[in-house]
Amino acid sequence: MKLTCVTTPGRGGGYHSPASHLLELEGVRLLLDCPVDLSALAAFAPVPLGADSGDAGKLIRAVPYYWSLAAPAAAKAGGVDAVLVSSATGMLGLPFLTRLPSFANTKVYVTELAARIGKLMMGELVEMHSEFVRYYGPDTDVPPKWMQGEKLHKLLSSLQNIVIEDEGMDLAPLMPLYSAPNIEECMRKTQTVKYGEEVCFNGMLMLKASSSGLELGNCVWSIKGPRASITYLPSTMFVSAHALDCDYNSLKENDVILFSDFSSLNDMDENNENLGENAMLCDDSVLRDGGVDEDEDVQCLSKNDDIAEEIERISFICSCISDAIKSGGSVLIPIGRLGVILLILEHISETLLSSNMKVPIFMISGAAEKIISFTNAVPEWLCKPRQEKLFSREEEALFGHVELLKEGRLFLFPHLYSKGLLAAWKEPCIVFCPDWSLRHSTAVHLLRRWHADKRNLLILEEGVDSELTLKPFMPVAIQVLECSFLSGIKVRKVNPLLSVLKPKLVLVRHCLFSAPFCWSYFSSSESDHLLTLYCTLAVP
Repeated sequence: MKLTCVTTPGRGGGYHSPASHLLELEGVRLLLDCPVDLSALAAFAPVPLGADSGDAGKLIRAVPYYWSLAAPAAAKAGGVDAVLVSSATGMLGLPFLTRLPSFANTKVYVTELAARIGKLMMGELVEMHSEFVRYYGPDTDVPPKWMQGEKLHKLLSSLQNIVIEDEGMDLAPLMPLYSAPNIEECMRKTQTVKYGEEVCFNGMLMLKASSSGLELGNCVWSIKGPRASITYLPSTMFVSAHALDCDYNSLKENDVILFSDFSSLNDMDENNENLGENAMLCDDSVLRDGGVDEDEDVQCLSKNDDIAEEIERISFICSCISDAIKSGGSVLIPIGRLGVILLILEHISETLLSSNMKVPIFMISGAAEKIISFTNAVPEWLCKPRQEKLFSREEEALFGHVELLKEGRLFLFPHLYSKGLLAAWKEPCIVFCPDWSLRHSTAVHLLRRWHADKRNLLILEEGVDSELTLKPFMPVAIQVLECSFLSGIKVRKVNPLLSVLKPKLVLVRHCLFSAPFCWSYFSSSESDHLLTLYCTLAVP
């Protein structure tokens, strides 16, 4: 077995740009996730630029290129036989890969729902990118002139999650965006699966996707060969407020676990500086030889404390939204996480109702109507409490946004210039849009309109470089709230999970291993079973 770490997670705890790996097993080469790091867009000036462009003069004024390490790494390795995708964001870079002639026979495996959401996200990215092309015109220079300047190197180096080698400043991962036909070609190579469905690949490997609990359609992959079984564990949430809970029982007894990434909230632990040898424990020590009952570990993993923290966080966000509305301000929420949007919509509805405030809520996105429409039609992908709503006598809606739509308080439009939006528009208002880079479309227009009013509120997801992102809009008086959302396994639940799954070997990225906590699942005599992964690791 040979494992190569292609890229570590980007900003946002790995949700928007998950980690990517190359795995060679039984003569088969697999690519685990193929994301795009959209934080590179912050290096480009927004469109339209506008007369009041702040500090945009230091940004690149051109049609953007997009950063995806997985595609060139797979090409350099000589191609891949298959791609396993764990989330919709993990497939945004696939058209870069499948448009290459050498990948004509590559098979892509992804869950049905992640494929649907991912296709919509790719289409929306292409549509938003077309605004740059209309503004600047098609870039006929290959490579473009701006790729040869010092400004590019300086800007890319300032993006903390993009690492450029000192030798040669390799810009191979920086590529022009794919087209709509490229997306269709990519989807033709895709084989969708359901949770728990086993697929035989190449007569050698059995592949199975299980729910990861983090987002609708996200999955954990189990890869079983004649001599070894591997769990690919990307961002995971054991108990979810919207998606089907993590099915960790299906991962028991696999020989190897590849920990892809942890929650971005790990670094926010109040006692982070004092983390000791028990910091990874949920209750007591769970050393393999400690004799702790497995039921206690299962109980730890089944606690809904993560949900409670997430709901508390969203309630705080809603209170800030309420305060802004009361002061006469509007709220811009450029967040693209479907689960977070659904939860905010539920809670803001209750907040506004209790305060007797009637303000319109707009979701402006080319994919909004399609995504919102099928959230009430995919009960098998939802958490158990929401599934139970479907069969309740009260005939409750699975999500709160359904009532908002019925009452005419939530409006879905593909564009800011859509027919009917002007008639429905009223300020103050709340606007959701997917552009977390603040570089094109709705977010740019509204931020230019609202940035100088301190009554307004901009909600950014933590992980966005707010200083670089807001440069073109300076000076800003608008209030800025940076929020973090759960993006993976919390530290305290790692050891209970390992105790339940009982792996023989755990592969961990070096940056996680160097964190201020210890992996106490393995006793000191078994430390060889915990290996750090820096670049390429060969395991006999």
